[in-house]
Amino acid sequence: MPGASTRYIASFIVELFSDFMCFAIQQDGLTPDEVAIICVVATESTREIRKDAFAARHFGGEDFAFPDTERPAVSIKFIHTRLGLSRETTRRKVADLVERGFLKRVKGGVILPAQTGEDDYTKEIRSFLVRKLDVISAYRSKMPD
Repeated sequence: MPGASTRYIASFIVELFSDFMCFAIQQDGLTPDEVAIICVVATESTREIRKDAFAARHFGGEDFAFPDTERPAVSIKFIHTRLGLSRETTRRKVADLVERGFLKRVKGGVILPAQTGEDDYTKEIRSFLVRKLDVISAYRSKMPD
């Protein structure tokens, strides 16, 4: 029966979100609003890699990052509208995240810059998320359909 385990699976997804938020806050000293802003920008500025099989094959692994020049800019308006923050609060927080190197200002807005080498602050986060997804998959595989 489709959806029979939605409450069970949802509890693990909520746990994933909660653990991710705590991990990002503790690792990088970010506020919840800053984590949300980075997540929105990361999602929007890397959306093409998830849509394009060629991009996913070439830039979806650990060896090569999706180039900054190919990442679409995310506007302040999109961010503040998406998150329900005021424009001024969003502008201030984004400016601070740019100054601290979490985001990069480009024409039309900001992007999550390509994460490579020693400046890659997302490597631990990516590893954390993969481990969490493995846990969710293990629980899901034990459940009857």
